[in-house]
Amino acid sequence: MLLSLQQFQDSKISITINDHNNEALFTVSLSESLFQVTNTNNHKTETSDNVDSVVEYIENNIFTN
Repeated sequence: MLLSLQQFQDSKISITINDHNNEALFTVSLSESLFQVTNTNNHKTETSDNVDSVVEYIENNIFTN
């Protein structure tokens, strides 16, 4: 899904990652070739220029929500 964002970076697309109760944990969007990952629990936003960093951030923070 994150790679799809890169393919359609001229569009406004965001991805929401939910927990097993369908509550939002993270939103991910792409703007000017930078991924923006927002933790919906604390509203902290991280930016990255590559998919691997986004995945790593989510994996490292998914259980802190």
